[in-house]
Amino acid sequence: MKLIHSLIFLVSISWVHSTTKFVLLGSLGDLAKKYLWAALEENLWNTDLDVKIYGASRHFTSEGQILLNEILEKLPKRSLPLDGLEEKLSRAFKKLSDGDKIIADSKDMANVLFQKLNVAGENIQDGVSGLLKKLNQSPQEIKEDVSQLFEFVSGVGKKVLGSGQKALQRFLPEFKAVVDDFAKKSPKSSDELMKTIKVLLQHSQSRFSESKDAAVALLESLVKTGSSFQSRVSYLQLKTDTNYAEFCKDLTDEQMIFYLSIPPSAYISVTEMISRHCQKNSVKIRIAYEKPFGYGLESAETLFSSLHHFVGNENIFLIDHYLGKSITQQIPLIRKSNKEIESLLNKENVHSIYVRLLEEVDCEGRAGYYDKSGVFRDMLQNHATELLALITADVDGPDFTAAKLKLLQSLSKPNQHQVVAAQYHSYQEHVGSRSSTPTFAAVMFLSGLSRWENVPIIMMSGKSQKSDQKDVEVNFKSGGRLHVNFKPPEINYNGRSLLPEGFTSDKNPYITSLKNVIKGDKTLLPDMNTVLASWTVWDHVINLPKNLLLHPDHRNMAVSRHGKFLIAGYTENPMEQEHVKFFNKAFMVSDHEEHLYEHVAHDVVRVIKEKLEDSDKDVHIAVSGGGTILGVYKYLVAHSAKNSVPWEKVHIWQVDERCDIKHANARDLKKFLLEDIPNISESNVHFMPISETGCGDITKYQEKFTSVNPERKFNYVILGLGNDGHTASLFPTSKLISETEDFKHVEVDTSISPQRLTINFDLINRSDWVSILVTGSGKRDIIRDIREGKKFPVSNVVNDQLTWFIDEILL
Repeated sequence: MKLIHSLIFLVSISWVHSTTKFVLLGSLGDLAKKYLWAALEENLWNTDLDVKIYGASRHFTSEGQILLNEILEKLPKRSLPLDGLEEKLSRAFKKLSDGDKIIADSKDMANVLFQKLNVAGENIQDGVSGLLKKLNQSPQEIKEDVSQLFEFVSGVGKKVLGSGQKALQRFLPEFKAVVDDFAKKSPKSSDELMKTIKVLLQHSQSRFSESKDAAVALLESLVKTGSSFQSRVSYLQLKTDTNYAEFCKDLTDEQMIFYLSIPPSAYISVTEMISRHCQKNSVKIRIAYEKPFGYGLESAETLFSSLHHFVGNENIFLIDHYLGKSITQQIPLIRKSNKEIESLLNKENVHSIYVRLLEEVDCEGRAGYYDKSGVFRDMLQNHATELLALITADVDGPDFTAAKLKLLQSLSKPNQHQVVAAQYHSYQEHVGSRSSTPTFAAVMFLSGLSRWENVPIIMMSGKSQKSDQKDVEVNFKSGGRLHVNFKPPEINYNGRSLLPEGFTSDKNPYITSLKNVIKGDKTLLPDMNTVLASWTVWDHVINLPKNLLLHPDHRNMAVSRHGKFLIAGYTENPMEQEHVKFFNKAFMVSDHEEHLYEHVAHDVVRVIKEKLEDSDKDVHIAVSGGGTILGVYKYLVAHSAKNSVPWEKVHIWQVDERCDIKHANARDLKKFLLEDIPNISESNVHFMPISETGCGDITKYQEKFTSVNPERKFNYVILGLGNDGHTASLFPTSKLISETEDFKHVEVDTSISPQRLTINFDLINRSDWVSILVTGSGKRDIIRDIREGKKFPVSNVVNDQLTWFIDEILL
């Protein structure tokens, strides 16, 4: 078993007729930052609580005890050195006599406050530096752990300093604006100027005083808390069966709550030991686990099955601190209480839903951890998905958890063209090796619930973005929106706040989660079934083939939705000359896979417009099947939204079809092109004849083609390429069943839909333009063989206007 480096807080609280002991296990620095700071705000370590703190580490030594005591002793024991500041400010106010001196004295006041606050921050930093020198002779494991607490203490200094700076930043601009305004007026307004100045100065003096008082109170509270914290500290080794047996041997009629803030890999082994030694007949236990809950669906199922086996579902509490945020907890409350808002949350009124968790911070310093999870596991599978459930699940039913489960189970499994994945430029440097881990992703879902039918749901998250943006946005067809913002915390409808009067958002989400565990309230905690439902969807997304894009550091990815597709960026004319080369005696465009789809779509639109400029005859486009064509569809949809493509003059023809309704290519053509381009006529989209029983009569399709298109040729043909060199359904082993002049009914050697309808090579070769689109890492061998001159079915495509569009990773 991996040894656990942990700090244990043991809090005894009166609970009904028994005693509840609260045990927190986790990294010293991690828990200090989460809970020691919270103690200042929530007064958690009040002296009326019987608190005892134990620490367990991989190196259990008396030196660890000494180091922790030194840390706490070095916490500031005196108030901020701001004595006399108010008097100095007052003297400055009295000396004011004219408008010119106001700005100079204001700057002096600002400098005084900055200098004093900087001294306070430096005092804390000096104490930290002194201790760091002593730590150089300590065991590495203790050094790493305790250094996290130094970060926390240092952060206190920064927070104190920041409070004064923010006060000045709020005041000085408005102060200068008033002065500048009066400076433009005539001298006769000087009396009015001085009156206004006095009001402003009184206001500023109050703000300076408030900042000083807040800073002093903050540090004094920290000293008091540190002293209380220190008096309850001792070290205990807690990593083996013997340790747990000794720890729990004297437990009697009690309730015990364990809060595990430890590596998830240790959840099962620790739970087993807790169960074996602490879960006695007269002792009731609850165990809280921080996310992540598994690495995927399979590991989550194994985790939950094991935890259930050892302690039972009723004793398992899952913690996602996003659900502990005050603003998050308001979402279902507002939906329940505001019938106007709730009545709008449905497909009749909602245009789209966005959940965004974008962060300015990058992964430097923690890329090793992040590289194992990536953006999907780090933020989207948990935080973003929980937020989506809160905004879309039914709140009117008796069981909100069951409603969230129903919502998550209804989510569609996106295809690769509904996912945008990217990595910021410096990530490879931060992780120290080549990595394909995405640091940004946007994913579009649809819900199968009738309430949300055809409403696009987009979730996105990423590191190294231009700025933090953490919000949920419901856009209405009327043009309004419901907006949940986390920073600053706000919920509003069309700019009107929906938060209750007196709402405050300063509650620590970890403390809120702890309180929920104490109360046994799981309403706003993740549920095992909802977590598994979420993993079912996200496992699918994680395993999809992705076109990993790069984006500049600290710049937002440009993601747009077009119909049922997501697109990263968009250009009007992507066909750059440097990408155009030659392959197999034909033109070739090599580029990133995502850009190739855009190239082909742009080429199709170009041909449509050129043909219609030369003639009033309809344009005929042929499309083959397979997953590759979806990438082209999404950019055709995007072109339709941005350009006036005359689709009413365009006919789309299927030239490759599986004679199996379940696997038919027609489904994608209908769902992703016909439904998303409003001005394309259904009568202009021609599907090859298939039915429940198999292939239809190919001669009927030939007759229709000849009738609608007397010239019997296509203006543009889009083909793909298989690993064995086939294109359309023209395989090396195709067996002819029947044939017309332009189309074939064949039987191919595949496990899926062996009966196929396909275009003939003759029709391909007499078309005006032909493109062969080749993507996917599995095509390297076939591309190499074609370059070497080996012959395959695709070698029979011979057209003067043939262009190969080949993924650059294949060359």
